[in-house]
Amino acid sequence: MSSPSVQPLKSETKRDRRVRIAIVTLCAIGAAAVLRRLVALGSTPGAGPSPSAGLDAHFAQKAGMVLLHILPSLLFVLLVPLQFVPSLRRRRPRLHRWTGRVIIASGMVLGISALWLSAAPTGGIVEGMATTFFGCFFLFSLAKAWWYIRHGRVELHRRWATRMTAIALGVATTRPIMAIFFATRPLTGLTPQQFFGPAMWIGFVSTYLAGEVWLAKQPKYRA
Repeated sequence: MSSPSVQPLKSETKRDRRVRIAIVTLCAIGAAAVLRRLVALGSTPGAGPSPSAGLDAHFAQKAGMVLLHILPSLLFVLLVPLQFVPSLRRRRPRLHRWTGRVIIASGMVLGISALWLSAAPTGGIVEGMATTFFGCFFLFSLAKAWWYIRHGRVELHRRWATRMTAIALGVATTRPIMAIFFATRPLTGLTPQQFFGPAMWIGFVSTYLAGEVWLAKQPKYRA
């Protein structure tokens, strides 16, 4: 991915810094989720009272496709924060371009594998609808970002790359939401199969809308 070497206005500095902090935080949550899943896949699925035991067994049954999804996801969340560092874009444009290419390639793999996994989601049809809709939207945004940079439309490329990132990080937003659902299970009586779907919708929609709000405040992105 690429972007013009325009110094942001001072009025944008604090806001952009907060956005970068949010991106790094969500990427860290995503990376932790991937590492946790890798550990679970490498362990013998338990059958104890742990609320995650059933989920671990569910993912262990399709470990190959899960790995095909989470390994590119780990690469994606490790590299994406670099794309939002203006100084890196200005001083190391070649590195910026190459990391962007890796992000695009890993994004294609994780997006397609996510759609495959959506065929049998833990949270049933509600979760499946969320992951399918946003999975398709993610791949569409990725394709638009690639198309525009190939044709030299840098600002439109940045717009769609930002949207692609917001959609992808929606998965990370679902993690604390799911944690709240897990913590309140004694009160609500909801099972993971019941709350995974709503958690996915809340996470995806809220993060996507946050990205759109940020884009709306960037006049140079409205081309």
